[in-house]
Amino acid sequence: MSELSILIADDEALIRLDIKEMLLGAGHVVCAEANNGHKAIELAKALAPDLAILDVMMPGLDGLETAKILHSLNIPVLLLTAYSQSKFIKRAEKVSVYGYLVKPITERDLLPAIQIAYARWREMQDVRSKLETTRQELHSQKLIAKAKAILANREGISEYEAHQWLIHQAMDQRITVVKLADQIVGTI
Repeated sequence: MSELSILIADDEALIRLDIKEMLLGAGHVVCAEANNGHKAIELAKALAPDLAILDVMMPGLDGLETAKILHSLNIPVLLLTAYSQSKFIKRAEKVSVYGYLVKPITERDLLPAIQIAYARWREMQDVRSKLETTRQELHSQKLIAKAKAILANREGISEYEAHQWLIHQAMDQRITVVKLADQIVGTI
């Protein structure tokens, strides 16, 4: 696994130190440490870590609320907690965390959890990217179809002929068919 930049947030300094030592020993970079959720968010905004490891119970803003905000910043979160009750796990599910470890943790627990959490996050990024590309392609196809219908109706030609006309005009004007279709649809 490649080196990750990791933010640690836990209100217990000894826990942060243990986690930091495990991470450094595994070749990761601990870019920042925080003892509460507000500080973790501030540091995450400034440093954009690859991953955040958060304690659930911290003063001020707890780890679950912090995780929700970090998720909106596109930073994956691995939660560490002494609490394994189902109410915490259900809240964790709702804030899109990528892992949940119950303390005390060992290097043997932490390192695979980090690797899996980061891999799942990357997969989610790929899915989001593909979804956005598909949305853009669908929008483009709808725009072209609408432009073809407008041309066919206005010029009294078939949609095939309208499509051919769009292609030739776009080539002549050195613009994309989508841009030309947008211009035509925009003229209605």
